[in-house]
Amino acid sequence: MEKVKTRKPHKKSRNGCLPLQTAFEYSFLLHVLLALAAVHLSRLSETNSEAIEYALIGGRHHDIALATFQASVRDIDESNFKAVLMFAGVLFPYSCASSVDSGHDIEHAFDSLLSNFSLTRRVRPMVSSFYDAMKASVLEKLIPQDVQGIDWLTQEPPVNTELAQLRKFAEAIHQLYPPDIVDAYGFAIHILVLTFEAATRSHEPPSDALLKIWIHFVSDRYVELLSERQPGSLIIYAHYAVLLQRSSVRYWYLTGMSDQILRVVEALVPNEWSGWLDWPKQQLRGHQDIPTPG
Repeated sequence: MEKVKTRKPHKKSRNGCLPLQTAFEYSFLLHVLLALAAVHLSRLSETNSEAIEYALIGGRHHDIALATFQASVRDIDESNFKAVLMFAGVLFPYSCASSVDSGHDIEHAFDSLLSNFSLTRRVRPMVSSFYDAMKASVLEKLIPQDVQGIDWLTQEPPVNTELAQLRKFAEAIHQLYPPDIVDAYGFAIHILVLTFEAATRSHEPPSDALLKIWIHFVSDRYVELLSERQPGSLIIYAHYAVLLQRSSVRYWYLTGMSDQILRVVEALVPNEWSGWLDWPKQQLRGHQDIPTPG
């Protein structure tokens, strides 16, 4: 009898199945995956009513996932850290996709972006405490190349960067703000320069892990300033949107986010500060011959 030939699954395919296999053991992971799938179907829907229905289904699964996670995970240990890290990894695309607001309500759009920002930051302790264990496990295959081997707190910034305008902004604000604000903005710009530099060393669009680096490492003071809608924090956030837009060609759930960030920032930044938005506007909308503020 002739044997039936079977094809071994591609390495990337096996890696992609890992969250699904684990989800059948942990219901919070299963529900957050279903939430993400529903939001994706919402994006693909041809009618507005169908899109809304899928979005509502996604929201329900997301709420169940969070409630189940809070009820069942008391501590993160060797027995559950893989499921927890995968859960944290899926929360980011879901929160990105669900935070995009196609309407014209700036208040709601900003609140959605800030909620996504805050949720992404809260995930960091879960990831950092077991990052070494993650690298030593099968999950190591899921860590993108553009974030490997970099100590973000000690890495020296490049001499030259395409964020030259933002560096000029950092110099210009020294006489305008007290030291705590200057330091918060300066460090946010420093980390953003490092992430842009890491992106240039890769032949692929920036990974979503690289996008999360900046959100994870900016200071609590910067987040406070962003929540207060301070012009400087918004200007830096608009520059981050450029990195996000470059990554959106790789991830469907980032579609529309960079445009929303720029739209919100333009609406909230006073006219006298708007010149500092020229570079992100040029990158995101293709404006030409835009001068750098002096």
